[in-house]
Amino acid sequence: MDPYKPVSFVPADRHDDLLPPPLAPPGGHRSPWTRGVTAAQAPGGPLPPDPRRIATRQDFGRELTLLRLSARLSVRQLAKASGMPASTLGGYLSGTNLPGLTPEDQMQRILQAAGVTGEGRIRAWEEAYWRVKGTVAGPVEGAGQPPGGPGAVVAAGAARWGVSTRPPFARLDREPTLRGREELAARLRSAAVGPRRPAEPGVHVLHGLGGCGKSSVALSAAREAASLGLRTWWVAADDPATVTAGMIALALELGASSDELRLGSLPDVLARLLAAASGQWLLILDNADDPPTSLALPGHGVADGNGWLTAPPDHGTVVVTTRDGSPTTWGRRTPPWLQLHRMAGLDAKAGAAVLHELAGPRAGTLAEAAALSQRLGGLPLALATAGRYLAEAREIPAGLATPGLPRDFAAYHDALTQEQSGDLLAAAPDEAPSARRPRTTVARTWELSLDLLEDRGLVLARPMLRLLACFGPGPVPYGLLLRADLLAASPLLTEAPVRSAWDAVRGLDGLGLVDVAGGSDPPLLTLHSLVRDTTRQSAAFRSQLGEHLTLTTALLEAAVATADPKSPSDWEQWAPLADHCAAPLELLGAPAADQQAKPRAAAALHLARRAASFLRAAGHLARAESAYLRALDAADGRLPADGPLALGLRHDLARVRLDRGRLADAERDFRDVLRDRRASLGPEAPDTLTSQHYLARTLREAGRFDEAGTLSQATLEVRERMLGELHPDTLTSRNGVADQLRRTGQLPQARAAYEQVLALRTQVLGARHTAALVTRHHLADVLRAMEEPAAAERELRRLAVLSGEIRGEEHPRTLAVRHSLVEVLHDLGALGEAEELCRALVAARTVALGAAHGATLLSRHRLGLVLLDRGAVTQAQEELAAVLADRTRLLGSDHPQTIRSRETLEAVRRRRSEGRGKQRISDG
Repeated sequence: MDPYKPVSFVPADRHDDLLPPPLAPPGGHRSPWTRGVTAAQAPGGPLPPDPRRIATRQDFGRELTLLRLSARLSVRQLAKASGMPASTLGGYLSGTNLPGLTPEDQMQRILQAAGVTGEGRIRAWEEAYWRVKGTVAGPVEGAGQPPGGPGAVVAAGAARWGVSTRPPFARLDREPTLRGREELAARLRSAAVGPRRPAEPGVHVLHGLGGCGKSSVALSAAREAASLGLRTWWVAADDPATVTAGMIALALELGASSDELRLGSLPDVLARLLAAASGQWLLILDNADDPPTSLALPGHGVADGNGWLTAPPDHGTVVVTTRDGSPTTWGRRTPPWLQLHRMAGLDAKAGAAVLHELAGPRAGTLAEAAALSQRLGGLPLALATAGRYLAEAREIPAGLATPGLPRDFAAYHDALTQEQSGDLLAAAPDEAPSARRPRTTVARTWELSLDLLEDRGLVLARPMLRLLACFGPGPVPYGLLLRADLLAASPLLTEAPVRSAWDAVRGLDGLGLVDVAGGSDPPLLTLHSLVRDTTRQSAAFRSQLGEHLTLTTALLEAAVATADPKSPSDWEQWAPLADHCAAPLELLGAPAADQQAKPRAAAALHLARRAASFLRAAGHLARAESAYLRALDAADGRLPADGPLALGLRHDLARVRLDRGRLADAERDFRDVLRDRRASLGPEAPDTLTSQHYLARTLREAGRFDEAGTLSQATLEVRERMLGELHPDTLTSRNGVADQLRRTGQLPQARAAYEQVLALRTQVLGARHTAALVTRHHLADVLRAMEEPAAAERELRRLAVLSGEIRGEEHPRTLAVRHSLVEVLHDLGALGEAEELCRALVAARTVALGAAHGATLLSRHRLGLVLLDRGAVTQAQEELAAVLADRTRLLGSDHPQTIRSRETLEAVRRRRSEGRGKQRISDG
């Protein structure tokens, strides 16, 4: 009976997640398990060889040495019987090298010479060999990553965000004195300063209409807490990416290590750090207007206690500001550690004081101010707008003011009353949306401010505000967008010379309708969300929707006309504009049959596609997928489903899903698009060949090499004939054929193919083109697989620096290059540097891609192997066990990556178990 239980042999081409194996330096590092192994060790002779203990290359050398000793053969005797030089065999026994793939029977000859017979024993050695050797293929970023999952929250924060956790105290200096919130402010102050009673909540949610002063109350409480010496932090919670970036910054400030970040459960890590923080502290989560999206884990409620909001320790207090106070979000019964505070408008007395402070006592009596405050619903934002309006109006000489210009509280009140819709402040039922009534009132307030600007000669203020409301909700890079020639050509801005447009923007800034950021590059301005929403909802705006769509699209097209979304040199230009490029889709309205509707829709969709292409190329994969889905939804019913633009959007979406590792989704989408492109464009059209190329790549990453090879070769032959040998698309196909050779283990042929492609790509595209960098990376991986680790190391070090300069330090392909470098360093036995770089890589991939992303799991697995060779066996086993658990949960127990993790962990456990047994025998 065979001593080893037969196991299923997994061929090399199934290990899609592996890079080439680790090396030890010639004559250098050897595993503690192999160092000094001799036949005299241990009572009864050497340990019996067992390939099931093999996890690394050093393990393979150790077990092969034990096999030689058990056969009672010298190195020379075994080498002679195997038909190879003794020096070659010595490299295998020391763990420096693995037996090569040529000649094919090299490994079998060694086993036969050492007396290994029987199918089960031979298969166990083959299994161990390929467990270490794996495949020479570099992993696709995210291979095997399912949609969503525990890493989705972090993935949404992949991009680099400019964040700060310092409260913006200077904002209070520009605001009127905080009034009417004394009781709430005292409650927050008491909760923050502590000590908190056991039954007292530690999380306070301030909710109400935008502009009701929630942030001002929270900021005032934060300033008072800071003045008393409390640690105070402010995190913007507008969306998942922003809140995640802020929480990561807070975790780092609290001393989070890369190990803690790579654990993946950032909410849990931060909760532990805050619990351990010394002294009283206060954390503000501001503008969390969509709490289920920004504060909760997918599939969980905001108040479940396992997202960003959880019961804080006794020495900590959390304040959340949000528009959403609905039971649907927070629950019919909130947990005892959380309390909701509804913020309505100010009472008449407090509102009158605000108006008097801003407009001055000459604007009227306190009674008149109180009446106006009531008419405005006590909304602090509306009060501030009205007060500043009246202050400006009173500066205009009476002889220059237009008749009927409100100059005091009573006149302003009358102007609001003349609104044709009747009593705008009529009470709404409790179940009605709280924002409906005040927004209408504030919309009239905006109009009065615009009337004032017109009286000051700024007749373009109103059309400019409407134009600015056409862009996205984020900061508007007006310096890149506003062009006099395009503004002058629009029928929307014919009331005055376009040169006065900037004066209008400054006037809007002066009355607080927009906020022009000083000193920003590029110049930015923001609209309060209430201003933007009410402007877009106005009847006047909707009546000119087509004209607004045409002008907005033209301005954005001009801003990115010369910017290539795939070129890293243009990414800085795209970054502030990408989200705005999707904003015209919101202006399309219902599909229409008029002559201008389809061209306008096509232009807006083409612009949105280019912006989404930038997001994909720059590595913002989650944002790119959302952008493509949004564009496809807008295209539905407006463009032919089989037209070039709709098919292009579908192809691009499939490519993003490939990049994210969702191979099944990508394959399905590529097959559908390829079928439709063949039908509408023809089998040899350039776009058809592009979809055919990416379908082949998808199949190759899934390990289906026969069909992938057939498609790749067919695509190359047509492109060579149709486009020529030097066309970039042809070179892409040649690179794909080289990938096929690499993935199927034909290393010499792959090396020659990559070298040819690299020479041509350098000639045609330039040495710094991203396509040339991809080929260089693959070629370096082949060098490593062909046992040239020193050459691979030199190339990967150069490439890591160059990729960081060109693509960015956190780009997925830059991180992939660093992973290859870690593998080579492990090969060479530079274990200290390998561990340091691998820990940094795991942390970077966790932040950029998510802890459960396929690429992150690959780096975590490699970290476990490095720790194993450093002698940190317990840490290594824990890390490898965690990777196995994640892969089993995410990919299933039969996935090749899961199989490899399971086999590696079993080898480590077996080695530890048998090592402890021998130690006990020796000690005894």
